Amino acid sequence: MKKIFLFSVLSLSLFSCDNDNISFSTYNAIDDSRVLEKPADFTNAINGAYVYMFKRGGDTGFGQELLIDSEVATDNVIINIQGRQSNKDGYRFTSTPGSSHFDFYNAAYRSVTFANLALTQLSKLQDGAFKDNIEGEARFVRAINHLELLRNYSKIPTQSADAMSSLGVSYLEVVDPVLKPSRLTVQESYDKVLADLLIAKDKIADNVIANGHPGKAAVYALLSRVYLYLGQWQNCIDNANLAIANYSGDVATRAQFYTSATNGLWEDTNAAGVLFKIRIDVADAITPGVAYSQAAGSQTKSEYVVSKEFYDKFIATDIRKAAYIKTGPFGTGANLHLYNNISKYDGRGTGTKNLVDVKVLRLEEVYLNKAEAEYNLNGGGLASLDKIRSNRYSSFVSGAETGQALWDAIQLERRLELAFEMDRFYTLKRLNLPVVRSATDGHFADGTGTPPEFTTLPAGDCRWQFPIPQDERDINENLQQNPCYTGTGG
Repeated sequence: MKKIFLFSVLSLSLFSCDNDNISFSTYNAIDDSRVLEKPADFTNAINGAYVYMFKRGGDTGFGQELLIDSEVATDNVIINIQGRQSNKDGYRFTSTPGSSHFDFYNAAYRSVTFANLALTQLSKLQDGAFKDNIEGEARFVRAINHLELLRNYSKIPTQSADAMSSLGVSYLEVVDPVLKPSRLTVQESYDKVLADLLIAKDKIADNVIANGHPGKAAVYALLSRVYLYLGQWQNCIDNANLAIANYSGDVATRAQFYTSATNGLWEDTNAAGVLFKIRIDVADAITPGVAYSQAAGSQTKSEYVVSKEFYDKFIATDIRKAAYIKTGPFGTGANLHLYNNISKYDGRGTGTKNLVDVKVLRLEEVYLNKAEAEYNLNGGGLASLDKIRSNRYSSFVSGAETGQALWDAIQLERRLELAFEMDRFYTLKRLNLPVVRSATDGHFADGTGTPPEFTTLPAGDCRWQFPIPQDERDINENLQQNPCYTGTGG
């Protein structure tokens, strides 16, 4: 007997990542065998899955939520006292289940639902390239959303000895609104992520990256990340090599990375090194950069600014200093001060400020994953590291580091390259390192101003796993709360 289900979220008009208008009619109690009929219906479902990754649920997901909410819990940024005080619970490590700074949960599962809708109806499509690609993209979407849930709400496998047996996530593989699943273990959850990606790599087509669709290189890149998190060094290296081999381009050069405030990778004048991005257009009414700052006349009003300690790590010959950070004034009279503003998401140079595509997977991360895995496997990694450094520093000469110096160089380069890009919090977490902020540096560009109120998140602290939102647990009583929050409304 066919399942009958209610799915009110489909009663809306969505805009796809490649500008196709997706429209689902309102329906209630529809036989699920009739929801998708034609190839165009499956294309709509996949596009809908991408849309939910950045808007209409979970406070915009990749559109803003993931860009800022993990970053505020790191040592890369400091809250701007003159800003709106947004996400301050995350910055202070004081989130609770009923009042969490992080609320990606809803967006992830809505996106997964659209992917599952396509996967459960695949038998209606004729065998061939179109069907294979639909399956590949749907499995990729399902995997990447569950991986984001895992690295935010669960332990990362290399984080601690007990990580694999600890609480993972509910891995949704069916469309069933009355389902009330419990959480799997981390081991079981990662097994399912891998299972999806290992099928996706063989099924997915080499899609046009500019249109916001992943191809084989993106799947291999995500696999390199998953294997890095699992501590499977050779598998990480192998999949990094496959990502590199399946990408038609190369690491972004200095000129591609940044030329001016209107020309560069972060201004969307090129997509060098980008393996998967969330394409965002004016019609989507999402401005990713607003999470970091807003225009205030000719000035910039920032929510968070670059900490002085981190700012000083960008040396003068590093092109990323100009690409990522703009030092400028805000205020008037005695309240006029200089700030190190994060400019990575300022926008395309013309048009709506803060409107820019979100780069989710880049070739640069792949090389950094590979470098770290090579170091852990046999003490290597220098050539992979230099692939990044030679394209970021003018007049670059390799440091030829070995041993601890090489490890430190790999970690420094990862922090610099992937700054404000959904990485730093998870790198510290998986390496079981603490967040340590300067207790004396304030929020002004020169380090004066107000120092951070909360300077440390110890390694192993239960707050490295964010609280499951209480409203989700109110709906599903089988959804276990993370141990840290069982006495705080959870």
